[in-house]
Amino acid sequence: MSSSNQTRLDVTVVMPSFNRSALIVRALDSVRNQTALPHEILVVDDASVDDTVARVEAWRDETRFPVRIERLPTNVGAAEARNHAMRLANTRYIAFLDSDDEHLPDALARLVAALEETPDAVLAFADATKVTPTRTIPNAMFGSKVDVGAISDPVGAPEHRRFKLRDPKSAFLKASLIATCSTCFLRTEAINVGGMPAGFRNGEDWLFWLKLSQRGAFVFVQEDLALVHRHSQNLTSPSSAAETSVAKLAGFHAILAGSLGIAIDSRQREMVESFMHERVKLLRYQSSQLGFTNYLRYAAKVPGNLKKNLIGRLLADPKSTLRSLASSLIRRQKHSSD
Repeated sequence: MSSSNQTRLDVTVVMPSFNRSALIVRALDSVRNQTALPHEILVVDDASVDDTVARVEAWRDETRFPVRIERLPTNVGAAEARNHAMRLANTRYIAFLDSDDEHLPDALARLVAALEETPDAVLAFADATKVTPTRTIPNAMFGSKVDVGAISDPVGAPEHRRFKLRDPKSAFLKASLIATCSTCFLRTEAINVGGMPAGFRNGEDWLFWLKLSQRGAFVFVQEDLALVHRHSQNLTSPSSAAETSVAKLAGFHAILAGSLGIAIDSRQREMVESFMHERVKLLRYQSSQLGFTNYLRYAAKVPGNLKKNLIGRLLADPKSTLRSLASSLIRRQKHSSD
């Protein structure tokens, strides 16, 4: 698509990448095909060891699209890569796009308009279609998981399908429910909250939204504006599911401890404590599928007071303990037969 006569928006598309040579051109093309183009794409390569950077440079030279490439000397994770880009950007708005996902053609135009036409908003987000090797699932990230009418109010013209959340912090205390690639927000407010928590390599977007919710309103555009791809490199396995639960527990613990600057009232504290207990139960189930040694190892990763009395917790969930022992036996038998 030619970009010579298209509108330029005051937005930078931030794209962190790590070994995405095979996929990043698809993401870049989706930005180039926007009905309203960004000021630039800022690719932050997180110390890739493949030819990701060369692919981006070749695409930039061929399309002459404004792309800035920042190459990090060491791998720091997506949170710090995005923070680095936000510090370097010089536009009013930032839109995230992971290097294996896609923006649908109206994404930037719709999200920027939602922010500009809602004066107190700091974040506009939309839904996304999830694409797996076997299925395509519309409204996969937000609309299918919440009752939009119960937590938000319509804003603007009805045809724009925008809703302002009444209490975004409470809405997202348990989980993000926001596709990172379907967001656009004010850069200054992101800087004011310190960006994403760099110590988290999982769930950093969730905690970032919670921090940003303290700076203004969240507007939901009720439409799929991105494609979230699930493939061999990011599909959930039993071990990655357990790691996700550990990261979620660390996030809950940090919220309760106040170390991330996310203020919560007494009702929200009770919610987080309840979510934390639910997640511990889920972690026990997930880790029990990995064998008894891993079951003990993950139990030791539970943060805070919930880490106490390991034997008591194991006895409190005998099904998971027995499942972990059975899993170890099955793995040992499989290994011996191989």
